[in-house]
Amino acid sequence: MDLADIDDNIERTLTGTVKSRPAAPLPTREEARKIAIHHATLLQHRKDLENKILDSVIQLSEYPLERSAQYSAANPAPSDAAGYKQQVRLFQPSDHKDLVEERNVNGLCGYALCPNPHRDTGPGGKWTIRRGAILERKNIEMWCSEQCAKRAMYVQVQLNETAAWERVGDEKIQIDLLDEPKSADADAERKPDGKEPQTPKALRDGALDAAALALERGEKAPVPGLDKVKVDIKEKETKPPQGPTNIPVDKNSHLSVEGHVSRLPYRPKPET
Repeated sequence: MDLADIDDNIERTLTGTVKSRPAAPLPTREEARKIAIHHATLLQHRKDLENKILDSVIQLSEYPLERSAQYSAANPAPSDAAGYKQQVRLFQPSDHKDLVEERNVNGLCGYALCPNPHRDTGPGGKWTIRRGAILERKNIEMWCSEQCAKRAMYVQVQLNETAAWERVGDEKIQIDLLDEPKSADADAERKPDGKEPQTPKALRDGALDAAALALERGEKAPVPGLDKVKVDIKEKETKPPQGPTNIPVDKNSHLSVEGHVSRLPYRPKPET
């Protein structure tokens, strides 16, 4: 609280009135015009980035461009791999999910560098059984194989939730592929104790390796369509039938209506 606020409080207490401060000067016509142009430029910039991401989703929905026997999802063409990594740099996880859905509509595997069609489990309900596990059918049909599902999730976990216009100028954003060789960070400085620093990339790779090992062991893995649901089936215990019990029978029970027994009609005895 500055001195002006203290003076206002004292005057309010003594006189019950508030001393009005002079209003801030309004911007001139030229200043207001510059402010409006600045905000309009920011909005147009955001709109252009959103349109660019949408165009990337449409382009990647038809990848890979180089399709031959020598290329596959595990060994894509260098031009396709470079274009894919460049276009998904500014993706958010939701944009990558849109890409998977768009590729499935085109009949392709959800992984953008895979030329194979996605799986079709045939007619059925929402759930299906795969290798003894109950899985949601739509999550299985997004990919052509479990390995492509891991490749796509490896890319998706590297994407940032931050808006694209806040990251567009950051050249440090790089996307790695699951099947490409990993090189050690040469510029990482060692700690004083001699241990390697835990960079974000190292932590991410460690988490993904742990998830892959858990998947191989049959444990739960954070990959859509590969989560397993354990179902324990137990036989219901049955009891032997019991014999009839000795329950006294009321001779007038057939006259009972909702627990109320009506009186029997009076019949005079015949004269003798």
